[in-house]
Amino acid sequence: MTEHSTVAPHLVGGVASGWNALTAIGAVQVEKTEGPYIHDARGRRLLDFIMGWGSCFLGHNPLALREALTDALQSGFLHQYETEAHARLAEEFCAAVPCAERLRLANSGLESTMYAIRVARAVTGRRLVVKFEGHFHGLGDQLMWNVDSSPSPAAMGPDGLLERSPGTPGLPDEVGELVLPLPWNAPAAVDRVFAERGEDIAAVILEPVCLNIGCVSPDPGMLERLREVTTQYGALLIFDEVLTGFRAALGGAQEQYGVVPDLATYGKAFGCGVPIAGIAGKAQYMDAIAPVGDVQISGTNTGRQMSVVGALAALRELKQPGFYQHITALNDRLVTGIAEVMDRHGVPAYTGGFGGRVGVHIGSTERPRTMAEVARLYNKPYATRLFELLSEKYELYGFLLPLGYCPEPVTVSAAHTLEHVDEALGRLDDALRDLPYREAEG
Repeated sequence: MTEHSTVAPHLVGGVASGWNALTAIGAVQVEKTEGPYIHDARGRRLLDFIMGWGSCFLGHNPLALREALTDALQSGFLHQYETEAHARLAEEFCAAVPCAERLRLANSGLESTMYAIRVARAVTGRRLVVKFEGHFHGLGDQLMWNVDSSPSPAAMGPDGLLERSPGTPGLPDEVGELVLPLPWNAPAAVDRVFAERGEDIAAVILEPVCLNIGCVSPDPGMLERLREVTTQYGALLIFDEVLTGFRAALGGAQEQYGVVPDLATYGKAFGCGVPIAGIAGKAQYMDAIAPVGDVQISGTNTGRQMSVVGALAALRELKQPGFYQHITALNDRLVTGIAEVMDRHGVPAYTGGFGGRVGVHIGSTERPRTMAEVARLYNKPYATRLFELLSEKYELYGFLLPLGYCPEPVTVSAAHTLEHVDEALGRLDDALRDLPYREAEG
């Protein structure tokens, strides 16, 4: 880590969240944020392309949220009792999201995915959950398997399943036995596991577009096949829309792809930075939740007035005319612009994006379809040197950030403009002149 990454020695590793210790540069202490910029303790004004890991979808310090939160201060902002704002938020959320007939609030994407699995097990009476390699559903024990922080992409076992690979120390093997990990974009593997174990599968959970390992979209027909097979066997289909929700359209990936799940989970852009999350879905399943049913999903900090008022204001901003046209324009300019700059400098890189989150797979000339392909093709040594150069010399925050063996998406917000994107592309062009491409060694 660099010197400025340990400015808070009493925080573990100098950070409040482990993810903030960025590859190669460590943590950056921030003094102020505005729009698409962060101002750090070294006096630099950095163009931000992490944007709160995708949560600050309206930009930093957006006026609409600031006004809503200021108003909330006048009427008691700490309580979590139901108000008209709670009812309005649920109403407008359910009107926007295809699968949503009911909404239950939560505090994080981790909570929402954990609760979705609980609901699925309760309504089906089954134990097992199918997940896909590289798809991330929060740091909870039950789904923290075969993710990008696992030691390596897993081998296929004799039963057609991937070998279970924990994403962190501290996971009991017994918990992993309830998870059936499969490669992404492999419908034949899905058919096989359901044919052999379908009577005990409660749910299939997935990112409809896998944004946790760059941007790995579903093959044509993949989501439709998952809808068919879960319906056939009586399992629930769960879309984890924590990353995709509200990004490319108000209805998320399910609106974009026209495939409606039974349940869906939300965070990040749901609140555009305020701490809120949710689980939504069809009434026949959501009504299993107490106090209508018996499934316990509650929390002391759930539905705080400030979070609800902020999320409602955010949702109404997303509905403004032209909002998603702007995001699409930013997304498309980044995808084509990065590809052009990389090609000009002889850097092999596949670039794809969804809702302003753009994965740049340096080292790959073709679209990766699985995490194993991402890991095999990604030139992390070069990507790491390039990221450090872009961070330190060219003052881009999080642009082309490498993770374990895959890229973190470049992320824009509504506060970014095409001029900001072009500015970043110009800096990338300069950086690639400084750092000619080298093939990965070993």
